[in-house]
Amino acid sequence: NSIAASAVCAFNLSAITQAFNGPFRYQENPRSPWLATPNPTPNFQCGMLNDDSQNENLTERSLQDAQRLFLMNDVVQPVTVDPLVTRDNVRFSRLAVDIVQGRDSLYHVMYIGTGGGGQWAEGRSSNISKVKLLLFFWPACVNYGVILKTLSTTNRNLRGCYLEEIQLLPPGQREPIRSLQILHSNRSLFVGLKERVLRIPLERCSTYRNER
Repeated sequence: NSIAASAVCAFNLSAITQAFNGPFRYQENPRSPWLATPNPTPNFQCGMLNDDSQNENLTERSLQDAQRLFLMNDVVQPVTVDPLVTRDNVRFSRLAVDIVQGRDSLYHVMYIGTGGGGQWAEGRSSNISKVKLLLFFWPACVNYGVILKTLSTTNRNLRGCYLEEIQLLPPGQREPIRSLQILHSNRSLFVGLKERVLRIPLERCSTYRNER
């Protein structure tokens, strides 16, 4: 893909569960249209089937269903139509989310690592909010060793608001960020590199001079 860009999208876990508990999309043969077909095992969980039960053939039937039913019919709709954050010529690879109390509401602050990683990564903002944030990127000009601090909001006026760009490494050094983890007890962000771990305070106001 020639597109060089990255994005962060938010999905409700309830929407994901609803889609996977819903009908499948099935094609009887290559010439048949794709049609919705009921889910034979709604609310399925791994380990729930038992070969010693009365329905001992249920496991085999489930395997057969898995071979022919592999595409869900319903689309998982994101929280917002547009991505929360987009960035050209940068590859997002890791994500950690902090919840900050503002004057009038709670704000989700995202810390996005750049460089390396897989095709997507995920981060949970909290168990309370029940929101899953997913990173999507296309092959891009990799910006190694940088953390983007940005505001996650559904407010269009504030969407894509970058609060800070944290340079972890001295100029000329290139090293992908392998992990991001927030420790709320001491308000720190731990950054995992190949051979070391860095600790960064979540509040860095002292780094910048106040304007009068």
